[in-house]
Amino acid sequence: MAGIAIGGFRRENRRAKATALGLLAAVALLSPALESAMTGRVDMLSTYGLAETAVSLVLLFWWYHLDKADHDYQAGKLMNAGVLLLAVIALPIYFVRSRGWKLGGRAIVLAALFLGATFLLSELGERLGAVITS
Repeated sequence: MAGIAIGGFRRENRRAKATALGLLAAVALLSPALESAMTGRVDMLSTYGLAETAVSLVLLFWWYHLDKADHDYQAGKLMNAGVLLLAVIALPIYFVRSRGWKLGGRAIVLAALFLGATFLLSELGERLGAVITS
């Protein structure tokens, strides 16, 4: 019975992780679109940009928390703080420590691809906002 409960937990956990990543992608698309539509330009250090960063950090930390549970990884305070403050450095370390070199390397590549996709979505959102206002 415990295996069934754990399997169900992991399935729900994976759905929640996919939701977190989907919301992260949606924020990357919609925030620049909204800012561009409201102000006519997109500035990284504007109120919109800072709000996007804060929401993105919350979503990233939520995904990280779910992933730790999915991989039965016990992270220390330094790793948790590192993910919040320096995710670009801490996440590759986390991936290797939680999955080993081979799967960790694969996770790093997937994370880099996701980061690139969010950059593209941000550009698309900025152009979408410009089209809406014109």
